[in-house]
Amino acid sequence: MEKLKVAIIGAGSIAEMGHLPYYQKHPQVELVAIVDKNLKRVQYMREKYSISKIYSSFEEMVNDIKVDAVSICTPNVDHFPIAWEALNRGIHILVEKPLTTTYEEALKLQKIAIEKKCVAMVGMTHRFRNDVKALKKYVETGELGDIYYAKAKILRRRGTPRGWFTDKGRSGGGALMDIGVHALDLVWWLAGRPLPISVSGHLVKGIGAYFREFLSGWKSAVEENKDWGKFDVEDFATAFIRFKNDLVLHLEVSWAINGPQDEGLKVELYGTRGGLTLEPLVFYSDKNNLFNEAWLIVDKNNPFEEEINHFIESVLNNMTPYSPIEDGVQVVKMLEAIIKSSESKEEIKFI
Repeated sequence: MEKLKVAIIGAGSIAEMGHLPYYQKHPQVELVAIVDKNLKRVQYMREKYSISKIYSSFEEMVNDIKVDAVSICTPNVDHFPIAWEALNRGIHILVEKPLTTTYEEALKLQKIAIEKKCVAMVGMTHRFRNDVKALKKYVETGELGDIYYAKAKILRRRGTPRGWFTDKGRSGGGALMDIGVHALDLVWWLAGRPLPISVSGHLVKGIGAYFREFLSGWKSAVEENKDWGKFDVEDFATAFIRFKNDLVLHLEVSWAINGPQDEGLKVELYGTRGGLTLEPLVFYSDKNNLFNEAWLIVDKNNPFEEEINHFIESVLNNMTPYSPIEDGVQVVKMLEAIIKSSESKEEIKFI
């Protein structure tokens, strides 16, 4: 059987940690190219992962070789033009989150993916965690009853990434577009992907660039992202979202806040029959007139590897992926509404 020819677009940390190792070890994949303007970086990647060719642009690559699928691991604003060109050429895509930085762009990608019959998947890695899959089973079997309230948060004390992440012209937004998209997607997906009807959001640049004496912060593997650059985005975001099924959702995310350090993604779901939390992994219920707490025990897995393997399987078998493009479109719709609500200081209504 001929191997799937895959190229990686973008040679940053996420490509190195979350994509390249698992494509390389998959027996049905041939890594044919990696693309990045930083030729020193792509040369390093080429040697480390035995990649056939390197290119400085997506256009240069597709005009030279044939590829079946690509992982798009670029800064956020570059997702749309690369995904658009790939889909128009019939190339299957796995796009790192967020799908795009605007709802209009996301809808265009969804439309062309359907027309070209391409697999289009969004990199919502947390969906592939074993503990998350356990929670999803409880929801799908009706153990919670009707879910009416949900919460999700990631609150870092000091964990702001540097480089393009804080430049709105390249990222499309700050903490909300970076870690907020994971929190929003996960809680929305666990709750059954309900239809949003209104959003109220609030974004703040509360801390900004900072220096911590005697402590080292997160450092990118890419030289250009190791120092503070332009900082015109929020480092804290919160939102309140109402859904058509009477669910309400509260979201809180920060890169930097004057509170306890907590890197974990926390999710809480409350229903008429039971409740669930992620970190800690617990199911709460009331049975036989007694309160119950069931601490769920699952093995940890490698969600990045599962995500890549699932994308490959989806392409090879022409399957709808676990995190399809239509979900990415809805998440971008909510993200955009949160930003617009914060700018206008008004609630945004969809219906």
